[in-house]
Formats: sequence, C-alpha cells, structure tokens
Amino acid sequence: MTTQTWKFTVEPAEEYLRLDQLIAARTGLSRRTARAVLATGGVQVDRKRVRVAGRTVKAGTEVRVAHDDALGQPQDLPVPVLFEDDWLLVVDKPGGLACQGTQASDRHDLTALLQRQRPGQMLALQHRLDQGTSGVIVFAKQAAGHLGGQFQARTVAKTYLARVSRPQAAATVDLPVGRLRGSRPTRYGCEGDLADPRPARTDFRPATAEETAGLVPGHWVVAEPHTGRTHQIRVHLAHLGNPVVGDHYYGGEPSGQLWLHAWKLVLEHPVTGATLALTAAPERFLAPAERP
Repeated sequence: MTTQTWKFTVEPAEEYLRLDQLIAARTGLSRRTARAVLATGGVQVDRKRVRVAGRTVKAGTEVRVAHDDALGQPQDLPVPVLFEDDWLLVVDKPGGLACQGTQASDRHDLTALLQRQRPGQMLALQHRLDQGTSGVIVFAKQAAGHLGGQFQARTVAKTYLARVSRPQAAATVDLPVGRLRGSRPTRYGCEGDLADPRPARTDFRPATAEETAGLVPGHWVVAEPHTGRTHQIRVHLAHLGNPVVGDHYYGGEPSGQLWLHAWKLVLEHPVTGATLALTAAPERFLAPAERP
C-alpha cells in the first residue's frame, strides 16, 4: 500500500477553481484521479470529507488530500458474526481490513462494509484493531450498547494470539507507549523520543500445545494487554526482541500478513449485565491440512 498525502491552504487566486482542478494543480494528480480520490473520501476541507468535484473553496481554507494507489474497489466479503442481539454486534474482523475510514478512504473498511450489508443499521465501533490484525471486534447497534465506560475502566479482558520468530518466555512489559517523533509512516515505541507516552502493560506467555493445535507450526505467544494503546502488543514484543511475524513496522520476520489475532474478549453486557465470553477462532492461521 502506497499512500501519498498533501496539505495546503487555498490562495485567493484559486477560489474560482473547481475542487478537482485545485487538487490536480496542487498535487500533480490528473483530474480523473482527483475525482476518484474525492469519490473514495480522500479529500477533507477544513477536516470534513467532501466528494463534490465541482465545489469551489474560499481562500484561507485548509485542504487535505490522501491518495492510495492500491485501494481498488471496496471489498464485498462475508464477515462472520460471533454474537448479536438488539444492542450489540460482535464480528470476526478479517486481517488486512481497516476498522474504520482512513485518510484515503471511508469506503474500504470494516464499518463501511457492514453498513453496506446492513443499510440503515446504526453501527458504532466500540474499540479498534490494527488493520493487519484479525479477530473479535464489537459494535453498538444503539446508544444503550456503548461500552466506552468498560474500556476506560479496563474491566474488559482481552486475549490475543501472536506468532513470533523464536521461543518467548513468560514476561510482563510495563512501559509507556507513545508515538515516535519524526517517524514516517507513524510508528510507536516504548523508549526513545516519544510524543505523549501513556502507561501500557502487557502480559505474555507461551501458548500451549492445546491452544495452538491445528495452527501453522511455529512459536506462538498469548498476549493479555491491560491497556489499549496503539500498536501496544506489537511494540512490547519488539521491545522483548521478538516482534510479531509479518510486522514490518517493528522488525518482524517478513511475511505476507501480520500474525496477530484478537482471540478472546470478556465483557459485561451493557444492558442485561450478563458476562459475554466472545471467541474468534484463528482460522486464517490454520495449517493447510486443517483448513475447511
């Protein structure tokens, strides 16, 4: 995936230009490509997505453009439902699919996909997974289904499964995670020159033979994060010198996919109070002979 981004302020002499003309002039993209970027949601005017190619913009207005030349058409694929009632929808997110809109598009993500499949249904994302991560993810179908308080109070139990390149002993990493200043694309770390580092703790242990039965052979680790920082598990494993396989951001062994899966989630139902133990089997990591 190659994403190009631009940010500029409209000059007085540019007020008369159509937005597709303005984008082409400022970015070097063709007008046809500029219209395609508008259509996918890759243009923001004063931080609001716009799609109208013929719109003009006042001088002094900030315009942001993001173009991903690898997007193609929005995916249409089945998404396994793990649990659903009047208040919640829990699904097994495919690896490689963003949870919500990115800079370059608000049509190539899980939320957009589900909204196309469920027109008119309210779907409010309750937490996030990295684009390359698969597994359990929760949406609220109405206001009473929101789980923000539980995530903030850290009462939701999260369990992940990761494949690494060498054996990993049980360990706890209790180090703040923050954005690495100057990194492009943006990366995070638990040491070095960090912007806004926040407390983060993850417990790791080797996965048992029973837990990994049928999976591709390798070194498997169970991770239990007690906080929810961006890239937390990936950063903490990299700190241990054992990054996730396929994690090119943090030095992982090369692979065509990120070997990280949100395996289990335990939470209290926001309406009924019942304990929900949600599990997504790591089917994309099954050995070829075990696949259906």
